[in-house]
Amino acid sequence: MWRKLYFNNDRISNGIDRILKSGLGYIDHDTGLIITESKMMQPNGNWIFFGYTTSLRHCHLWHAIMFNFFDLVPEYCRFRCYKIVVKVRNFMEAIQFNNLMNSSPLIDADLTTMHGKVGMDTRHYSNGHFNGFVYCDGLEDALEQYEAVRKLVSDHLSPDIDIIIKRTCTEFEKRFGPTDQPFWQKMSDTDLDIQRHLEDIFKVQQSCAVQPDWVKNKLIARFARWANTVGDKTWVDYFGQDFLTMQAVTYHNQSTKGDSTNGTSKD
Repeated sequence: MWRKLYFNNDRISNGIDRILKSGLGYIDHDTGLIITESKMMQPNGNWIFFGYTTSLRHCHLWHAIMFNFFDLVPEYCRFRCYKIVVKVRNFMEAIQFNNLMNSSPLIDADLTTMHGKVGMDTRHYSNGHFNGFVYCDGLEDALEQYEAVRKLVSDHLSPDIDIIIKRTCTEFEKRFGPTDQPFWQKMSDTDLDIQRHLEDIFKVQQSCAVQPDWVKNKLIARFARWANTVGDKTWVDYFGQDFLTMQAVTYHNQSTKGDSTNGTSKD
């Protein structure tokens, strides 16, 4: 099988070379595996995670490695990945949604595997400055959890917040087309062989790590800067004062006859 992968398909060799050259992964000399680190713990990311990750999902391996470097949509992502998208409308609702999910019995590890993330969405092909996601295992699970999340958000935040169910990552659908098309109904033997081979040679560190409070607090500060940039001032209500916006001296009211009235403006 490996001969067909390495001689008939350049995706394997080229992808591995790009990962090692980029520094995203390195070869562990004790095990021979390529080690790559999940970005979940990075304090300069875009997302705060809530709930408990499960062994079902290996998103860093599937998205950051298999998709980005090997142009592959793995089996789970193609057939079982569904997401509840909570269209929080501003900074404050993003923080409130995170707090709501963390305090909800829906997140109890003994009761459910419900988990997800909320944060700043800077992708130009995604609507909204902030978004929340709850991950689901298949459509039936998504429909069931949708009802619970819809009620929770309506009761404690606002019934006006849009909530939808979507399938797989937006980047996958953007690359391979809508998820109701034939591509998403089956997976070729070649792609399955490539996926299994990559699973054998890659190891992801910290794939189920829990973000410490200092990382979450640093991310909240990052969210506030983003909110201020896009004109969302709800962050001021959260912190109690506007300590980000530069107070510039203005001159547009200055009289040409000599008596001027200067002012300040938030630019």
